[in-house]
Amino acid sequence: MTDVPFPILSAPGRQVQASGGRLINTYVEKLAPTAGKQYGYPRVPGLKGFATTDGAAFRGGLEVGSLVYFVVDNTCYQISSTGGAATALTGTVPGTAAVVIDRDNAATPHVVIVAPGDGAVLIDGSDVIDYPDADVGQPNSVTYLKGVFVFTYGDGKTRNSDVNSTNINTLSVATAESKPDTLYRGIPLGNGQLLLVGSSSMEVWGGQNDTGYFFSYIATINRGIVGPYAIAGHEDGFGKGIFFVGDDFKVYTLNGYTPQAISTTDVDLAIEREPDKTLIRVGCFIANGHGFVAVQAPTWCWVYETDLGSWHERQSHLETYWRGMFPFKAFDKWLCGDTKSGNLLQIDGQSQDELGDALRQRIETGPLGAFPQAVRVNELNLYLTKGVGLAEGIDPVQTDPDVEISISRDGGQTWSNPRVVKLGRQSLTSGRKRASIWGQADVQGVRWRFDMSSNVPFMFMGADMAAEPLR
Repeated sequence: MTDVPFPILSAPGRQVQASGGRLINTYVEKLAPTAGKQYGYPRVPGLKGFATTDGAAFRGGLEVGSLVYFVVDNTCYQISSTGGAATALTGTVPGTAAVVIDRDNAATPHVVIVAPGDGAVLIDGSDVIDYPDADVGQPNSVTYLKGVFVFTYGDGKTRNSDVNSTNINTLSVATAESKPDTLYRGIPLGNGQLLLVGSSSMEVWGGQNDTGYFFSYIATINRGIVGPYAIAGHEDGFGKGIFFVGDDFKVYTLNGYTPQAISTTDVDLAIEREPDKTLIRVGCFIANGHGFVAVQAPTWCWVYETDLGSWHERQSHLETYWRGMFPFKAFDKWLCGDTKSGNLLQIDGQSQDELGDALRQRIETGPLGAFPQAVRVNELNLYLTKGVGLAEGIDPVQTDPDVEISISRDGGQTWSNPRVVKLGRQSLTSGRKRASIWGQADVQGVRWRFDMSSNVPFMFMGADMAAEPLR
């Protein structure tokens, strides 16, 4: 018996012969030293409904006290922790692009929404009104740090409000001048400093001034981001660091003031080939004790798991991308928008589907064989959780779940029709899970594909193959 090389990250390769295996809707979890295998392969967290609207395009959200405010189309909605039908506020949020929302620490918080290129508005009770001070101009982002709102502008300028106020002193302005690039965002760092993020550089500002602009220049980081939504990690409740897509088309995390590349060649190629990189967005969330960083575009999604530093691909039902967008923490949950509706969803580690749609796990292994000799494959034994059927579940998808197994005998160019192996009804855990007589494979090596779509708790842990060289 030969151990089948399950991948520890998704690596489809430039061509299939260069693939190291794929993980789709499957992440890697290190098991206890006394477990039977080193790694487990659970399904990614599912999605379930939280709040509904009559709109179509989610643009961003934020928790403020006992409410969540979120923007769909040109309307701002509010919802409490019970979820359900959201309440629309009066007034209009301009534009169509994703918004940036933040609040201050006033006794009654001021909640500011910036629609990049279309200006700032303020939530005033149940109304959305124009920002009270016209000196705000046309910002492209807002953040809150050390008592003040910080606004950024495409021409490199940045302004701050007075402390816990919407008033803006005309002298409270500065310019990020390390490079003549577009200033996209202001991001609070965990050490009380401000990161001003541009298209080809970042500047760190800190301290506290009594007059003029609130912060003072500290340092320049010679790395920018590809678009206004290509950075995350500062969100409340995450705490795993700052992550961004750099202007060289790699994904980075900040180690102090030093960008540290974390992406693989496959991730870099996806970013490089994206025609409109300003549409790339980075989001983060925590589920099942793991931190996840989603790097998304209109047609693909790569996710970085922060514990092992492993990458996997995420795809919603019948799509090549993940339908979740712009995650944020609220009510001790992680919520997100939905690309398929104007509703607010909950990212849920216990959910095994996405609003009832199948969330198919797929593992494709790397090649193995007796290169350059062909081999005969006699048997495959699976190591996985058994007896996971749900007696009161939907029949047969939950009561009698299964795994589909396909083989590629030519290194991944073509795949066989799948064979079905039953996982076992509830608590029926005896017996081996195996499939025999797979035939001859050529010199490019055997690759295996495992698909699991049943919405039951489940984990892959590995497989062994019995094969012999053909002489």
